[in-house]
Amino acid sequence: MFDSPLVRKGLISALLFSVFAPNCLRAQPIGSDSGPRSNQENSPYSRYGIGNLNSPYNATLSGMGGIATAGTPGLNVNAFNPASYSFLTAATLDFAFEAKQRSVFLGDQKTNSGTGNFAYFNLGMNAGKHFGLNIGFRPIAYTYYNANDTIFNLQTMGDALNNYNGSGSLQYAFIGLAGQYKGLSIGANFGYAFGTYDYANSLQTAGSDSSGSTYHVRSAQLTNADRIGGLYWKGGLLYHAKLKKEKYFNIGATATLSQKLNVTRQNLDLAYDYLTDGTTSDLVIDTLINNEVKGKLTMPAAYTFGLAFGKAANYEIGTDFSYTDWSVFDKLGDRSGVGDNSWRVSVGGEYTPNAETPGKKYLSYVTYRLGAYYGKDYFNLFNTDVNYFGGTVGASFPLQRNYNNFGKINLSLEVGKRGSITNGLAKEVYVNFTFGISLNDTYWLKRPARYQ
Repeated sequence: MFDSPLVRKGLISALLFSVFAPNCLRAQPIGSDSGPRSNQENSPYSRYGIGNLNSPYNATLSGMGGIATAGTPGLNVNAFNPASYSFLTAATLDFAFEAKQRSVFLGDQKTNSGTGNFAYFNLGMNAGKHFGLNIGFRPIAYTYYNANDTIFNLQTMGDALNNYNGSGSLQYAFIGLAGQYKGLSIGANFGYAFGTYDYANSLQTAGSDSSGSTYHVRSAQLTNADRIGGLYWKGGLLYHAKLKKEKYFNIGATATLSQKLNVTRQNLDLAYDYLTDGTTSDLVIDTLINNEVKGKLTMPAAYTFGLAFGKAANYEIGTDFSYTDWSVFDKLGDRSGVGDNSWRVSVGGEYTPNAETPGKKYLSYVTYRLGAYYGKDYFNLFNTDVNYFGGTVGASFPLQRNYNNFGKINLSLEVGKRGSITNGLAKEVYVNFTFGISLNDTYWLKRPARYQ
């Protein structure tokens, strides 16, 4: 199984990534000047729950609007439904990077931000005639926000600046296994979810108010540093029915039951004492609270159902529906900003003009994708739901190909909108671009004489 150079290189890459990724992806510590910078997304909704959810789809599935539950791509790794691993037809190293741009509209104000991040890593392979496995890593959620409120003539403090900022992420490293019998496949991902979240809320006085009166008061900064870790799993089913003329029909489903992760929170409350005499300022820092709290993060239960119809190496169309029960979510007793549920409907498809006939033009080997989605996010603020919708396009461009070794460059572009300027909420318009590479190796096949 591990005789393939691609498999060996993939295993080494996975080991190195598991060592260095936690340090590379860890959020910057909170301080008086910390929080999201210009090269990071600044999303006010990511302040709540576990933050904004990362896309759980690879680049090929993202280009089709996220129709992933019933997908059986033989030369790509569909980690969204682990039951798909048994349909892999080659050892596949699949990874990607993503770039995000977001415009936030709040009242009559607009802010723009963007970032680039690692998207996912998968090393999948056929482990026998009816089995498949995958070693994977992907971010689950992330938090980046930085917001200020100016308070004028605050009693006993004068003019003050209230700042909220936070950063962090939740990651998932896993191994997936699947087995099938007569077209019915069952699979599961088992792994470890881990991450860090840092939050800070500071109230800083200007030392005077608009009338010129001066004050001798303390400013404050309240910080929470959460460290999260625990076992996490997801199961899936997939039925592949072969029809006439290489056509097929797939039915898929996945389930992630509510699970608890461990949380260790470090609370640190600081007081800043500004002594202003008009010419000089002295700063004294006093630690008011410095303690550690341990508890649980209860993750939501999630379910998806999908259908797909297509013709091998030619086209596929499908639809997905997902539902997540956020009513069970709890983070050290806090559910602020989290609603009872979320859902999403996706439709999409792909088309390859001529993938198998030699001598055709290069563009006939390219796979083209299109999709759309609509849903409700898990945030609920001021009794208002946060809805979203978007459209996607994508394409896969084959690399140099021969009988044993081949691969593709996978691109997807997503444009969407979330929320609205209602009841003091924010509207976000976002653009996400994913650049992925999949490398394949049919290491168990003997090279025919005509290719030697």
